[in-house]
Amino acid sequence: MRLSRIVKRLVSPESNTSSEFLAWRKQFFAERIQLIAWTIWAVLILVTILNFTVVIPSLDATGDPKLMFNAARSQSYLESVVIQLICFSLGLVICRSRWVYQNPVRCFLILNVLVILPTQINSLWQGKISLDSSLWLIYYSLQAFIVPVHWRLHLLCQITPLVYVLIAFLCGLRDPNIDLLANYLMTGVYTIVLCAIADSGAFLFERSRRREIELRQQLRAFIHAVSHDLRNPVLGAVMTLKSFLKPSEPIAMIPQELLEQMITSGERQVALINSLLETHATELQGLAIYPKPIFLTELVANILQDFQPFFQQNKTSVNNVIPDNLPPIYVDSLQFRRIYENLISNALKYNPTGLRLTLDAEVIQKTRGKRRKKFGKLAINKPNNKLNIDWMRCSVSDNGVGIPLEQCDRLFDLYSRGRDQRRSLSLGLGLYMCRQIISAHGGEIGVISSPKRGSTFWFTVPIVQK
Repeated sequence: MRLSRIVKRLVSPESNTSSEFLAWRKQFFAERIQLIAWTIWAVLILVTILNFTVVIPSLDATGDPKLMFNAARSQSYLESVVIQLICFSLGLVICRSRWVYQNPVRCFLILNVLVILPTQINSLWQGKISLDSSLWLIYYSLQAFIVPVHWRLHLLCQITPLVYVLIAFLCGLRDPNIDLLANYLMTGVYTIVLCAIADSGAFLFERSRRREIELRQQLRAFIHAVSHDLRNPVLGAVMTLKSFLKPSEPIAMIPQELLEQMITSGERQVALINSLLETHATELQGLAIYPKPIFLTELVANILQDFQPFFQQNKTSVNNVIPDNLPPIYVDSLQFRRIYENLISNALKYNPTGLRLTLDAEVIQKTRGKRRKKFGKLAINKPNNKLNIDWMRCSVSDNGVGIPLEQCDRLFDLYSRGRDQRRSLSLGLGLYMCRQIISAHGGEIGVISSPKRGSTFWFTVPIVQK
């Protein structure tokens, strides 16, 4: 019962693992278990033939009693080969059954038991241990190469025989084919090193495959959002124009209000296409910034002045509590301005009227060489790589609808679908560019939010050094 819990904990997926990846891993795992069963069975047959036809006759020809296969040693080896062939054949039958697709993890564990443990049990019955490092090295190498998933299961299957041999060795049992204590140590070290390399390869392969599937899912969602945001306005415009099309009349009369709506819709599409092109260019060429000292209060005041018509239209109240005595920041004013514009416009767009916005900023403590995560290709004209620098933490808060916690972590990703899945493309592109700009300055950006409690977007930028 306890072993079952351990295995279940080892194979249980992470909380953020997609169902598509889990389905792929289960199918891949089942198919590769069959391949490893056939491969190890063929290797055993080949090794057995080589031992009986080449290795054993060569050792007997030396005349050295320590190397020669006498009757007892030959019988012991023959018993071991017969046991391995029977167990491998049984494992092959199990892996060929339909059960492997229903319970691939159990089949994997059973196959490992049938490959490794029978020879150990037979040796224990004879009062000795069998440190068959050649079999272990071959099997664990093939296993990690052919089945490079579930690295924790690989680790469990590798540790079990090593722990058994260690306990048996401490209890006084020895391998008659190994004379020196150093040989036990070197065999164990070689096995552990190879297993560590094999498990590392399985871990890296599984992680890269998981990331690939997640990116494919996000790309599908992104393409769906693009097709929705671009197709529907065009479709509406075409239907509207068709309604005014009258072949019998040479001139079509379109109301002024309708023309204004169509122009506004077209401008939104152009802005969306420009955002897509800019995002693509940033991914390929990087984002170059040209920082210089500016005062945050002056910049924010200009931005708020530009947004006054929108504030009046949406009945939005703004509380600007940014202190006037803040030191200047070292940023690219044009790019940095876009961050506030994106955050404020998103707050107005995705919240009901009567919103209350709060803008604040403060100087935070020094950080000593903190490593910041970089996204995409970022370039800065005058990088600031000092270990000790001051940062300014800016924030834009609202009392709107808020964002679910599970969306906050991925809100700044390129393919994130945002708050409203039906109209999130422009939101996702805007926040992605905000993160690119902040990362180019060496800062960080994030959001603190929960449904019906509003949102606080924060970001850090460097302060001019004295």
